[in-house]
Amino acid sequence: MSAPKVVIPLAGLGTRMRPHTHSKAKPMVRLAGKPILGHLLDWVVSDVVNEIILIISPHQTDVEEYARSATTTPVRIVVQEQPRGQADAIARVRGYVDGPVLILFSDTLADVTFDHLESVSTDGLIYVKEIQDPSRMGVVVVRGGKIVDIIEKPKHAESHLATIGMYYFRTSGKLFAAIDQVLAAPPALNNEYFIADAVKLMIRDGAQLEPYVTREWVDTGTPEYTLSAHRYLLDRLGGEAPARRGVTIVPPVFIADSAEVRESVIGPYVTVEEGCRVERAVLSDCIMDQHSVVENRVLSRSLMGQRARLIGDPLAANVGDDAVLAPAGTQELPTL
Repeated sequence: MSAPKVVIPLAGLGTRMRPHTHSKAKPMVRLAGKPILGHLLDWVVSDVVNEIILIISPHQTDVEEYARSATTTPVRIVVQEQPRGQADAIARVRGYVDGPVLILFSDTLADVTFDHLESVSTDGLIYVKEIQDPSRMGVVVVRGGKIVDIIEKPKHAESHLATIGMYYFRTSGKLFAAIDQVLAAPPALNNEYFIADAVKLMIRDGAQLEPYVTREWVDTGTPEYTLSAHRYLLDRLGGEAPARRGVTIVPPVFIADSAEVRESVIGPYVTVEEGCRVERAVLSDCIMDQHSVVENRVLSRSLMGQRARLIGDPLAANVGDDAVLAPAGTQELPTL
């Protein structure tokens, strides 16, 4: 088998991650010490990959420079001029892909390695995770070990195998032929074309695709899921930070060497990027992007962009017997 190329569509607007994506591409949002794109590249770069193709929008000028600096694997940039969906984006790499291809979306991180690709004898794989409630996701229906259908947001759970936004095709011809059929029809929703529709056509036309079940999968599509993915990454990376005088560190955390942290409690699950300053604060489940500042605050489940400043005053209280001074209750962070 020839080495596959990896295609990562990045051109989405990232509306669910606003306000952070007003000023940067969603894959450039940082967590656990680097952009989401950096974690993606760390994951997919291996001996079995010979090129990475990133599909970006015209305004994502920060993506190319970062990607080329973050890996020695060849990186190709393809521009999707208009946000017309996944299938339209993937169609634009046709001239650069003539063999096996691995497609994954930029909000997906999983525990998958790629040695198994050499043993695939069918037309390809759809990566899935078993989810108790898949009603907000796409699921695959499997019979005899082969995928026979994909159902988007099923009202009744015919399957609990949710698609995670990752596909492998042993040859690319059938995929591009199916995408041509999808693009020839009116767009399905919001003037966009979806890869799931192309895969359904492939199955209808006889392509044999298998499910590949992952044990762990995290999503970075919303602030809540990004915080959950942040936990996953810090757990995997170890999250041990050197001791600092006057600072209590509750791992796992990431604290950049250049960050200033004084008289604070940091952790668990906190990233403090380079140039940040934290004074007299208590942080948990927080991501502070570069050069942001927190003073006199207790923060949890918070994302701060670059150069953001959150400054408060210590609280004074005169609280009598049986009184309660507390924030409103919060739900657990979502997991998949």
